[in-house]
Amino acid sequence: MLPAELTPFIGRREEVADVRRLLESSRLLTLTGPGGIGKTRLATHTARAKHRAFPGGLWLVDLSTLTDPSLLPQTVSAAMGLPDVSTTSRTEALIDHLADRNGLLILDNCEHLVDSSALLARTLLQASENLRILATSRQALGVEGEQIFQVPSLTVPPESTDAEPPEILLRYESVNLFVSRAQAVFPGFRLDAGTGPPVARLCRDLEGIPLAIELAAVRMRSLSVEQIVARLGDRFKLLTIGHRGRETRQTSLTAMVEWSHDLLDPPDRTLWARLTVFAGGFDLAATEAVCCDDDLPAESLLDRLDSLVEKSIVIRDDDGPGDRYRMLDTLRQFGRARLEESGELETIRARHRDWCGALAARAAIGWAQSEQRHWSRRLQSERHNIRAAIEYCLTTPDKAITGLYLATDLWPFWLVHAVSEGRRHVERLLTALPEGAEADAARVRGLWLAGWLAFYQGDIRAARRHGQESRALAERLGDDRSRAYATYVQGLTATCDHDFPKAKALLSAARDHYDALGDLPGRWLVTSDLAGVLGVLGEIDAGVALCVSAIEECVRRGARWNLSYLMWILADLRRMQGDLDEATRLLKEILEINREFDDPTVVGACLESLSWIARGRKDADSVAWLLGSAHATWGKAGISLLQYAAWGEAHEDAREYARASLGETAFEETYQRGARMTPDAAIDHVLKKGMRAAPYDSHHAANAEELTPRELEIAELISEGLTNKKIAQRLVIAQRTAEGHVERILRKLGCTSRAQVAAWWMSRTAS
Repeated sequence: MLPAELTPFIGRREEVADVRRLLESSRLLTLTGPGGIGKTRLATHTARAKHRAFPGGLWLVDLSTLTDPSLLPQTVSAAMGLPDVSTTSRTEALIDHLADRNGLLILDNCEHLVDSSALLARTLLQASENLRILATSRQALGVEGEQIFQVPSLTVPPESTDAEPPEILLRYESVNLFVSRAQAVFPGFRLDAGTGPPVARLCRDLEGIPLAIELAAVRMRSLSVEQIVARLGDRFKLLTIGHRGRETRQTSLTAMVEWSHDLLDPPDRTLWARLTVFAGGFDLAATEAVCCDDDLPAESLLDRLDSLVEKSIVIRDDDGPGDRYRMLDTLRQFGRARLEESGELETIRARHRDWCGALAARAAIGWAQSEQRHWSRRLQSERHNIRAAIEYCLTTPDKAITGLYLATDLWPFWLVHAVSEGRRHVERLLTALPEGAEADAARVRGLWLAGWLAFYQGDIRAARRHGQESRALAERLGDDRSRAYATYVQGLTATCDHDFPKAKALLSAARDHYDALGDLPGRWLVTSDLAGVLGVLGEIDAGVALCVSAIEECVRRGARWNLSYLMWILADLRRMQGDLDEATRLLKEILEINREFDDPTVVGACLESLSWIARGRKDADSVAWLLGSAHATWGKAGISLLQYAAWGEAHEDAREYARASLGETAFEETYQRGARMTPDAAIDHVLKKGMRAAPYDSHHAANAEELTPRELEIAELISEGLTNKKIAQRLVIAQRTAEGHVERILRKLGCTSRAQVAAWWMSRTAS
C-alpha cells in the first residue's frame, strides 16, 4: 500500500520513463542521490504508475526511523502485514511469504543501513525469482546485479532565460515546482516579468533540489522572492566555505536547512532540536512532556508547534491516529545535531524514555478496563518511540533497569503485536543489567516476561528455564507480582509437557496470587488456561463455571481482548460437551471481536477450533479449508499452540478424517484454497457464509469470461480481504468507482457475497 500523493507530482517525465524501463529489466534498482533530491517521491510515483505489473503485492518500507540493523527483517515483515510472533528468523518468514509472488518491494532510505539492506535484498532476490526491489539510498547497496539510477536535480533555467516570458520559465521543473508550492501558501503570487528573474535565480542557487525549493516556497508567507534570494546568497557562501569537500548539492541542502533554522525564533529552534528525540511521530501531549520546561513553557507550546508546521519543519500526519506530527528525516538529523551541540541530548532522551515509561504504565492500567482496543492501537502507533526508548536504556547498565520496567509494562503490546521483538528487547536488557538488589528487582520481571513470550513462540525449553529462574528469584525477593506471573508461565509449560495435574496446581496457585494482588488481566488469562486444563482432566463443568464467571466480569469492564481468550476456551469446552452450535457461535463472536485487535494467535486458534467442530459434524470440506486457513494464519505468524494441552491430538484427528473422506488430491486442493485466504477473508467467510466453502460452479466459470481486466484485478483484491475503500486506495481510483466494479463482479459471477467472489478466485487460481 502506497500513501496517496498529497501534492501534484511535477516534472520528472524522463526520470519516470527511465525508472519504469529499468524496473522491467532489473530485479534490483537503487535510486541514489543526496538528501532532499526527491528519491522517495520518484520511487513511489513510478511504482504507483506500474502497480498492475505487480499483482503479487506492492510494499513500501520506510527505514528512516530504524536504527537497529537487526530489526530490518521485522520492519519489512510488519510493512507486509505479517504478524511478528515467530521463533524463526523474520527473513525466513519473508522468504516463505514472497516465494511465489510477483511483487515490488520498495526499501526507502537505506543509507544508514546499507550493509543489512544489501544482505536482505540479496537473500530475498535469490529466494524469489519473481520479486523486484526498488531501493532509495544516498549510496548504492553494492549487490551483484544492482542497477543504479542517479536521481538528478529538477531542471533549472540558465541565466540566459531570465528575461523569458513566464510560460517559457514554467517549462523548467524547478520553476514549476516553486510556483505551485508558493501559490499554495500565498495564493496571490504570480510568475510575471517582475518575479520571473528572481525565481529563476532562486531555482539555480538551490540547484533544483526539491526539498530546498519547497522550503523556500514556504517563506513566501512573509518574504518576497527578492528577499529570499538575498538571504540565500550569503548563507550558501558561508556554508560552502565551512564544508569544503562535500558534494555541492548536499552543501546546498544543508545551507537551505540552516537558513530555515536561523530564521526561527530561539524557542522555535529549541523545540525543533528537542523534537528530534521522537522516532516515527508524536502528539501534542508527548511534546509537552518531553520538550517543555522553564526555557520552553507549556503555555507557548501550541503556538511554537504551529509555527514549525507552517514552516514545513514539522508535518501534520493525517494518516496517523488523532493529531500526530512527524518530521522529515533530513530536518530531524539537522535538529539532532543542534541538540547535541546544546548539551541537552542526554536530558531530552531521558525525558523521552520517561514519557514512554509513563505511557506504558498507563497502558498497563488501562488494559484492566474498557480501554484495551485504544491501548492496543495507541501502542502500535508508538512502536518506533518504544524502540528508541529501549535503545537508550541499553546505553548503560543502570538505564537497563528502567528499560525492563518499561518493557514489562508493555506485555499486552508484545503479546498482541510483536512477540519476537519484545522477547529480543527483554533478553538484551537482561544481559545488560548490572549486579545488585536494584537490578534483581527488575531482573525478576524481565525473566517471567521473556518466558511468557518464549511460550507463545513455541520455545518451551526457554519458557521453562525463564519461568523457573523468575519464580526462584521472586521467592527470594518477596515479589508477589512476579511470583504470580512466573507461576503462570510454569503452569503453561506444564501443559505443554502434558503434566496436567501439575499444570492445574500451578495455574490455581497463580490465580490465587492474582486475586490477592487485584491483577485482573492476569487473573482473566490464567483463568482461561486453568479452565482448559480442567477440561482435559475431565472436569468440564468446573471449567465452564470458571469461564462463565470471568466472562461476565470482562463484559462488565469492557475488557474485550481478555474476553476473547476466555470465550475461546469456553467454546472448546462446549465442543467437548457436544454443543457444537454454541461452540460455533462463540468462535464467530471472537472473530468479530478480533477485528479490533488483529491478534493472529486468536484468529488462528478460532479457525483451528472450527475445524474440530466441522469434524464433529462430518463436514470434511470445511475441515480441510479451515485447517489450511489456520495453518496460513499461524504459519505467517510463526506460531502454533498445538503443543498446548491436547490440541495437537484434536488437530491430527480432524486432519486424518478430512484426508480419508476427501481423498488426497481433493483434500490438498481444498486445504490450499484455505491457505491462500488472508485472515480477514477467512473471517469474512466464516461470519457470512458459515463454515462450508463458498460454492462456485460452471456458471461462475463461464461468466468469468465476461469480467474485464480491471474487474479481474479487483476480484483478486477482494480475495485478499480488501474493503472497497482499500481497493480504491490500492488502484488509485475513487471509492465510488471501486464500489461499481464490485457490484458488476457480483452480478456477472452470480455471487451474493464477497466471500463467494473470494472462493471463486481461489478456485480459479488453483486450477
